[in-house]
Amino acid sequence: MIQSKVNASSTDERIPERMVFAGLVGIILTFGLLVGALLATALFANSAQCGHWGCFGFIGYVWEIGRWVAIVLAWPLLYLLRVRPAWPVAILAAFFLVAIWQFADGSFIVLSGVIAYPLAALVTAPRLSWPWRVIPVALFLALYLFASLFPG
Repeated sequence: MIQSKVNASSTDERIPERMVFAGLVGIILTFGLLVGALLATALFANSAQCGHWGCFGFIGYVWEIGRWVAIVLAWPLLYLLRVRPAWPVAILAAFFLVAIWQFADGSFIVLSGVIAYPLAALVTAPRLSWPWRVIPVALFLALYLFASLFPG
């Protein structure tokens, strides 16, 4: 049996592919949240949560619950799209997402998955030097701490 070793250059060439597919996961999960919000408003249009201006209360409920469901669904989706290893990307992206959610409002929250998953795929890439792993994690930790200490 012939065994071949994976050299560093082939692994390095795969990093942009990992980041693109991880970004696709962020897009898919965000789209799923938006579709869930629209379905909730359509299905429960006659609810007490709905008023003269529509069912905006359901969008908040879907966001509060759905974002955590999306984090759980990230690992199988990353695995399905062949981002390997998938579980470190999913765990680190969850950390990045929580930091972004603490700090951001509005459209930046909608784009949070598109930012967090590719960055997590980059940071967890094989053969990446440790400063490239530590610096983004430290920056997001600082962002989270800043947003927690100085809310609003």
